[in-house]
Formats: sequence, C-alpha cells, structure tokens
Amino acid sequence: MRRVFKRGAMGFVLTGLTLLAVSACSKAPGITSDWAAMAAPVGWVPKAGVCTNEFTVQAYRTTYNPVPCTSDHRYETVAVGEFGDDAANLSAPPTAGSDGMKTAWADCDARVTDFLGGEWRNGRIWIGVSVPSNGSWSGGARWYRCEVAAREDLWESAVSSPKSLKGEFAGDSPLKYGCYQHEKNADDETPKPCNEPHNTEYTGFVKVSYTWDDLKNHDDEFFGKCRSNIAKYAGVPDDGNMKYRTGVSIKWPDRADWEAGDTTIRCYMWLGNEKKTKSIKGAGNGGLPIHYA
Repeated sequence: MRRVFKRGAMGFVLTGLTLLAVSACSKAPGITSDWAAMAAPVGWVPKAGVCTNEFTVQAYRTTYNPVPCTSDHRYETVAVGEFGDDAANLSAPPTAGSDGMKTAWADCDARVTDFLGGEWRNGRIWIGVSVPSNGSWSGGARWYRCEVAAREDLWESAVSSPKSLKGEFAGDSPLKYGCYQHEKNADDETPKPCNEPHNTEYTGFVKVSYTWDDLKNHDDEFFGKCRSNIAKYAGVPDDGNMKYRTGVSIKWPDRADWEAGDTTIRCYMWLGNEKKTKSIKGAGNGGLPIHYA
C-alpha cells in the first residue's frame, strides 16, 4: 500500500503541537494534556453483494473495482469471512492446499450453495476464494472473499453477465447441467433440451478424496460410483444389471479447482447410439431398461 505524505500539512501540525506544548506548560485556561487515544488503523475490507470483472487469489485495494451486479460483470462476491486463530496467526496469507485455505474454501462452498438456492456443482458454476495481499496481511487484514461466476463448462473461464446469480438454482436455470448429444470420440458435447433426441444426461456427482496425481488410477472406481449415482437418479435397482442399462461418462475439474477443494466427479448417463426424448430422472425400468448382450 502506498503512503502519501503532504509536507506542508505535516509541518503545520508539528508547529501546532509545539505551540500547544508551550501553552500547556504555561497552564493557559482551556488547555489540557489529557489527549484521547488515537483509534487503531482499520485496513481495507471488500464488501459482499458487489460484482467485479477480475479475480486474483491475492486481492489488492488498488485493483479492486466493484461494479453494480446489474451491469456486465464476471464475478460476484457472495460473502466475506474471517480466518480463524491458526490461520490468522500466520505471517502471510494462507496459500492453496493449506489448512486455513481449505477451511475458507469449505465455508465458501456452503455459502455459494445457499446463495444460489441449490447445489452449485450441478451446473456451470465456478467458485473461488481470494485473500489479502501480503502488505494488507502485514497491516492486520484477516478476511477472505467468497467469489462465484458462471462459466461455459467445467473447464472453461468465467463469462460476462448483467445479472446477479442470487437464487439462480432455486428453480430451472440454463446454467444447470442437463441433456446432451455426445459422440464417443468427440471432445465436446452438444447441449439438448431433454425433450429432443439425446444420448447423454447429467445425473449428479460423487465426492472422493484422492490427490490430483492419483486420479488416473481410479477410473474403474469412479465408473462404479457413477453407475450407482445413475441408478438412484433413474430410480432403478443398483445391482449388477446397471452395466446393461447404460454406459457412463465422467468429468472432473481441472487441477487448480481440484486442489482448491472441488474433489468431485460429475456423472453422466451415456447411451452410445441409442437416444432418448425425455429425462430419465425417476423414470424407472421403463426409462432405463436392461439391454442384455
């Protein structure tokens, strides 16, 4: 933080204090030496309920430019929390992967879901946590900021919008994952209304606790967990016949989001060449029948 000194004013104040000291010694009427204590300095703290166009893990006052959430923006501040004692006693702000940052991220996780009115992982939503700069931390700042943004897809960057995301997931939302047409060897999928022909549908997510570098060793486990997720979503028995009902497509976040705290596998029903013209949610055996080879 830059400190600005105005030499002329400082000289005036020093002169004034000298005169007051002389007056106090002569015990002039109306002058007392019982000066009120100066208030402790208060550092900059960002506000909740505002929007911005930039996100950095360490937030600086000089680059903080909030805008109304009714104008184009990319990020929205859901809440501002404060680090607990262990993290607050550190000499520098907590970093990604530290206990303090994990605690802050977990708090923001819950606050974003509450803010949206529904689980944020079920849609094209990104969350992040920003902390004070090193200089602000040295000056006593101990806040963290919970940020939310809409994005194109799980691995994509934030998109601009002229509306707040508050309550967005309380009902239907174009940001929620839904139905798609996904060819087996294609990298991308095409979003489809569930009443139009499609072969893929998002069914939910499962949480795991593996490190990023260990993910590649657990594909079979993830497919099994997602088959169980699909069975619950469709309302069919979670048994050995699930592999004859549907294929499975899975996704997980990029490394930065995984290591921040989003250790969840997104699950999708995938039917290959078969297509549906309505959602399989709660459809039972009729909606997701067994196809014995």
